[in-house]
Amino acid sequence: MTIRNARTAILAVSLTLAAACAGTPEIPPETQAIRDYIEVGELQEVDRIRTHGSDEWAPVTMYFAMYKGRDGRFLLAFTRVCREMVDNTSITADRRYDHNVMRRGIDTLRGCRIDKMYPLTEAQAQEIEVLANSAGSGN
Repeated sequence: MTIRNARTAILAVSLTLAAACAGTPEIPPETQAIRDYIEVGELQEVDRIRTHGSDEWAPVTMYFAMYKGRDGRFLLAFTRVCREMVDNTSITADRRYDHNVMRRGIDTLRGCRIDKMYPLTEAQAQEIEVLANSAGSGN
């Protein structure tokens, strides 16, 4: 192999690695903290949640929301970054297969497809809220 071919090969590998690193999105620390909490706490997924007209939701991060209904609290994880949770300029209607049930993988919240749903105790919900608020601030 000549020096020119070696340089070309090194340049090609370097550009490939740089492109791969640039294309990998950085996960915000609060989102990673919640993902770690789910894994370490071995939270169990559910496929659906019964919904009612008085239910509430609140954004936790751009990847998660807290859903509160008569049947308890749930952590909703989205398939992508859900900017619609905090950006009120583009409100997308929810898609529901059934108005009394929210299903993962099918239904949306603010237009963002729900990937996973985890039932939470009040203590777990409070811990997740603390994680979301403290991980990003460096506390």
